[in-house]
Amino acid sequence: MRFLTTLLIFITLDSFAAGENKCGSLEKCDEYSATVHDTYSLQRGLGIYMNYCSSCHTLKMQRWNRLQRDLDIPETILLEDLITTPDTKASDFMSFGLPEVSPIGAPDLTLRTRVRGEDWIYTYLRTFYNDPNQPSGTNNLVYEGTSMPNVLAGLQGSQELVGKGKLKQTTQGTQTKEEFDESMRDLVNFLAYVAEPARVTREKNGFFVILFFIVFTAVMWLLYREYAKEIK
Repeated sequence: MRFLTTLLIFITLDSFAAGENKCGSLEKCDEYSATVHDTYSLQRGLGIYMNYCSSCHTLKMQRWNRLQRDLDIPETILLEDLITTPDTKASDFMSFGLPEVSPIGAPDLTLRTRVRGEDWIYTYLRTFYNDPNQPSGTNNLVYEGTSMPNVLAGLQGSQELVGKGKLKQTTQGTQTKEEFDESMRDLVNFLAYVAEPARVTREKNGFFVILFFIVFTAVMWLLYREYAKEIK
């Protein structure tokens, strides 16, 4: 009994700690849920990923031809603009960037939204700030001590830490705050799609399955009424 009580206390303390540290120095992450049915958003997110993320991060569980089919990408654009190496086939996985096991390795992003959550990724991408004490010159409110440089500074501009969990923009990027937030939503949408390409089909089919059960239940209820009349 004493062992079970001690174990319960440790589990409770651990759950509280995880909740407090889920979003770093922020009380909570900005709420966001991906909209993977927006094809144009997914295409824009792919463009941001290829321009700013693909030099370091791989998508080693995603195939090029599945990406082409789901995002309605013309084959000429896939082969000429997206696949940059001549020996890469459309059926190959999107394995590029730096290996994870290396001095400056970057994690594969295929399942990153499943591991961290869409709201975590969305908040993380928007909360970089200048920190001269960091090797990269930047830090992050959500993941303090991150080794990732702020590769999106050209779009967002620079931010400074002015208080616990508070940032102030010091230089303007090529996008306004609203435009940058929209770009990050597109990027998170794309990463959410990559984490589960079947999600688009699953959610669409789920609507028809629920509709079928509603109609089926109505028909069974009417049938039951007819049988009940005979029994009486």
